[in-house]
Amino acid sequence: MDFLFLHSEFLACLFLQRGQLPPGLPDRASYQLLDQRKAGASLHIGFHACTSAHLVLQVYPLLFGLEYRQGCLDLDEEPSLYFGEPEYVVEESSGYVEVKVWRTGTDLSKTATVTVRSRKSDPVSAEAGLDYVGISRNLDFAPGVTMQTFRVTILDDLGQPKLEGPETFDLVLRMPMNAVLGEPSKTTITINDTVTDLPKVQFKEGSYKVDESDGEVRAIVYRSGDISLKSTVRCYTRQGSAQVMMDFSERPNTDASIVTFLPGESEKPCVVGLMDDSVHEEDEEFRLVLGSPKSKSPYGASIGEQKDALVTITDVKDKPIIRFSEIKYSVREPQVKGEAARVKIPILRFGDTSKLSVVRVHTKDGSATSGEDYNPLSEDVEFKEGEKEHFVEIEILYDGQREMREAFTVHMKPDDNMVAEIQMNKAIVYIEEMDSVADVTFPAVPHVVSLLMYDDTSKTRDRPSPPNGYPVVCVTACNPKYHDFDKTGSICSAENINDTLTQYRWLISGPTGPDGVTSPMREVDTNTFFTNTKSITLDSIYFQAGSRVQCAARAFNTNGDAGLELSSPIVVVSTEEGMCQPRIPATVGAEPFSAKIRYTGPDDPDFPNLIKLTINMPHMDGMLPVISTRPLSNFELTLSPDGTRVGNHRCSNLLDFNEIQTGYGFITDATKNPEIIGETSPYQYSTAMRSANSLRFYRNLNLEACLWEFTSYYDMSELLNDCGGSIGTDGQVLNLVQSYVTLRVPLFVSYVFHSPVAVGGWQHFDLQSELKLTFVYDTAILWQDGIGSPPEAELQGAMYPTSMRINEDGRLVVNFKTEARFRGQFVMSHPGTSVTSMVMCADIPGLTFTLALVRTEPTYNQPIQQWSFVSDYAVRDYSGTYTVKLVACIASPNGEFSIPPVCHPREPLTFDMDIRFQQVSDPVAAEFSLNTQMFLLAKKELWLSDGSMGFGEGTDAAFSEGSTIYGRVMVDPVQNLGDSFSCSIEKVFLCTGADGYVPKYNPTDREYGCLADAPSLLYRFKILDKAQPETQASAFGDVAFKAKLAQDTPGAQTLVRQPGSDGFMLSSSPLFQVAAGREWFVHTIYALRSRENANRHIGKRSIEFLQHSVSSVEQPHISNPAGRQRRAAPALSDPALSQDIGIKNNRGTNIQHIALDRSDRMVVSQRQPWSPNIDPLQERPLLESSGREPADTSFLPMLVGIAGLILLICLVAIVVILLLRRKRREKEAQFPPYATSSSSAYSGYSHSPAGMWSSSDSSEV
Repeated sequence: MDFLFLHSEFLACLFLQRGQLPPGLPDRASYQLLDQRKAGASLHIGFHACTSAHLVLQVYPLLFGLEYRQGCLDLDEEPSLYFGEPEYVVEESSGYVEVKVWRTGTDLSKTATVTVRSRKSDPVSAEAGLDYVGISRNLDFAPGVTMQTFRVTILDDLGQPKLEGPETFDLVLRMPMNAVLGEPSKTTITINDTVTDLPKVQFKEGSYKVDESDGEVRAIVYRSGDISLKSTVRCYTRQGSAQVMMDFSERPNTDASIVTFLPGESEKPCVVGLMDDSVHEEDEEFRLVLGSPKSKSPYGASIGEQKDALVTITDVKDKPIIRFSEIKYSVREPQVKGEAARVKIPILRFGDTSKLSVVRVHTKDGSATSGEDYNPLSEDVEFKEGEKEHFVEIEILYDGQREMREAFTVHMKPDDNMVAEIQMNKAIVYIEEMDSVADVTFPAVPHVVSLLMYDDTSKTRDRPSPPNGYPVVCVTACNPKYHDFDKTGSICSAENINDTLTQYRWLISGPTGPDGVTSPMREVDTNTFFTNTKSITLDSIYFQAGSRVQCAARAFNTNGDAGLELSSPIVVVSTEEGMCQPRIPATVGAEPFSAKIRYTGPDDPDFPNLIKLTINMPHMDGMLPVISTRPLSNFELTLSPDGTRVGNHRCSNLLDFNEIQTGYGFITDATKNPEIIGETSPYQYSTAMRSANSLRFYRNLNLEACLWEFTSYYDMSELLNDCGGSIGTDGQVLNLVQSYVTLRVPLFVSYVFHSPVAVGGWQHFDLQSELKLTFVYDTAILWQDGIGSPPEAELQGAMYPTSMRINEDGRLVVNFKTEARFRGQFVMSHPGTSVTSMVMCADIPGLTFTLALVRTEPTYNQPIQQWSFVSDYAVRDYSGTYTVKLVACIASPNGEFSIPPVCHPREPLTFDMDIRFQQVSDPVAAEFSLNTQMFLLAKKELWLSDGSMGFGEGTDAAFSEGSTIYGRVMVDPVQNLGDSFSCSIEKVFLCTGADGYVPKYNPTDREYGCLADAPSLLYRFKILDKAQPETQASAFGDVAFKAKLAQDTPGAQTLVRQPGSDGFMLSSSPLFQVAAGREWFVHTIYALRSRENANRHIGKRSIEFLQHSVSSVEQPHISNPAGRQRRAAPALSDPALSQDIGIKNNRGTNIQHIALDRSDRMVVSQRQPWSPNIDPLQERPLLESSGREPADTSFLPMLVGIAGLILLICLVAIVVILLLRRKRREKEAQFPPYATSSSSAYSGYSHSPAGMWSSSDSSEV
């Protein structure tokens, strides 16, 4: 402890008097420490005056509670030297210990010296040279110096630490000069190695970074100090963001996690297993901690400062990375314009593929320019889950220039979803061009010549302008047709040029203007479905009179390497010479064309029962004719080889023979016109100079006549379904049993010319027409769809004409129905408006009409109303267009029907009706008879079949008693009408003639088959009536007919669903109730309609009922020669039912004979089965013997038969003559629409009191 001496008594006293401590005195804490170390020792503080010193030494210790020992210093006492501390403790690893020696005394003005030596302690512990460096040196104290410091070097066993425990040695002071030795003159140095040499374990590094894919982390635990003994320590884990069992294997804080150091080992790994998966994770951390150190040393072991280590787990392997596969790509530029090379660039994704990534890839110009050298690209590439690779393709273009290598770059932007890292996000694409140009070239430039002069190209010197309208050809110097080939041919051979590999291009420019200005040459690249602009010939559709034409040819050597391209001189197409010049020079346009449609009929040897379309068009040079049944537009796409035209234009000359989806087409696989013998022009049909596509198309051109002729054949279904045709009625009636139905096929014709400046490269002139084919129906179909109101009308309605006739006054009577397609009704007039419903005919100005509303349905919901109008005057010809104006009256939404109707009048609706009454229809393009057939079959399987294979012998069946007769009506299958029409049977009649009469249906000859009563009919039954089944005759006597329509027969739906077919069935048993020799006939009425009106098969019941009063005429005293009484109809008029056929409800009719098999039946004459009591006078033999007689070889029966036949012929002739006379008398008379006639046996009969047979029928027919 260093004390400052107070050299001035006054100064010390001054401080003490003021209650302050003199400067230089130790503080309380230092004083206490000194007092404790030197217990019992006196403090020696020298002052010049003892009194003052005593005062200080008395006061100062008291301030700190210390003991004061009185004593005065001798002013002549020598300084003393002593160690500042009696003992020093130093760590072995400190390297040295610093020791202080103090000099105290009153007179320090002299130099003092003392010797310091080291010595072994007793007992010997530390040894000099092993544990410390021995010392023996002098310490010099200059005048006034009170303390000197020196160091003793401590030797550490660092190389081989060994725990020795505390060791000591002494330091002593000897031989002082000008001083005396004070206390302590000896100090003990204790070397302690229990800290530095104690076994200490710690992590070698404070942190570790490992990848998940490494599988484990090895943290090195380092042991320092004395390693000669065995030590252990626990190395355990503590989870952080990394989770146990998900990211690493746990090391628990137990003895299972001990790391053992054997003697001599300084490092040991602490191993932790890592969990590897395929899902990418961000960096995760956990800690390794050391604890519970142990050692065999008595001092144990310790843990160093690095007692834990932070382990960071990275997932580099699973990190999603998207990059280009390479950074450089190379591609060769295409050698011909129009061709394109493609460079395919892979984009790869590494690592975790479980998430969605979207990157945008785009190109950027370098020395290569987008649009000229390559097509730019900018697109999103989407990597879905599990996808590792995608490709982008970039199209390299031909630019026609010889250039050095060009390049552009492809860039990839960051992942939109921020999932994947983008690496190698730029790639360079080099377009190699040097290798694409070989050293071969033609010896001379090519020449453009007309194909007409291909055999003698030297003539082009005199006629340099090729004629218009014929292909031109590009003749290279290596072509044997070249005019100087005798000179250039050897050069071509020497250069190994293969002319068959030559690639051609064509350039066209419009004609030079009147001012001499020319248009730039443009390459022809608009290929069509039958032409190619990269061949040796250029079709004539690409140029016109005055056009400037040039070809470019690229040579190839025998190895297929492309050479240089040479262009020909420009030639001008002749304006004076051409194949088919237009009528007005230097003009193009659309000329009139001719289109025909006709039915081939069944007798055509090659195309039976088909509809033939023929289109003739005048040809002009450079013209391309286009024909289709669909509207034509966008000719750039329509004429291109693209397949869209196949779907849009199925009936067109745009389809090649192998693209046609119908049975036939305008283009066939033939390449030569069979009507032309030989070639009219050179190479006209040459497959070497012109493609097969072109030849197939130009087969339809008669170049001599300058006429195109396109012909194709279709059946009805194809015209309707594929060609856009439609079937409709035009209301024209041919006669009472025939009417017209018209097929309409739209036709679009375009005259197309190539133009380098037109939109899409084509200019076109479009025409439109409609082909009509009228069918004449023997079954009188009329007005199937009704007449609609004009489409622009505010309200809509439909009118259905039902009948027309000329009454006895010669006036026109027309009945029609209307359907109001709005809520309300048509009315004759209304108080709210001055307009009334009316009829007028502009074609007959002076004719007026009286319109009447006959009936109306009691509803406002689209009611059906029946109307009639009668002309006020009679004229000879009623043909014309009749306009019917009906006042529309709208009812309120919730209003109920009432008479008169409560409604609001609106503007009249107008209906135009064409009437050609008793006149032949307007001329039509073609007509044919559409026939129906009726079959009677014995087998149900044939009845239900589709009839496509015919019915064979089933149609000649004879029906035995008890069998079922299956009747079928169908459209003639040879007509090929597909499902265009449907057939529905409405009524079926049975009848048998009297005296061998065969019923016929011919209304013009007053013959109505089984439809009406006649004197020549013996029996007549209506066995089926779809509209009024209650009027059917169910039995003949007590034998039931068992008649059913196909739609009412279980299992017959397959027949009903067949297009154009219907059927019925009945039992044959009732037909055997008449005598042998009587022939039965079945007569059907059916409706034949277009498929669009098939839902009208089950129509409404007729509003106007046909009342038939059937009664017999009493003839008690007259009997006919046959011995029976016949029910006669003396006044036979035209039956109303026959008027319905062909006029009303679209009805047709057919009659068929029923063949009965009586071979096994023997019947004798018997009474009528339905009469229990018969008057003998009125009994008639209804049934006669039908059994077979024994064979007789005599000629008597034959003679009797011949005589009877002659008599029958005479009677028939007389009847016919009488009927003809009667017809002439009644020629001008008009038959009433409803006839009352006598009828044969119906189901209801009663016996009159007079014994006469009578019957009556009040039924709807």
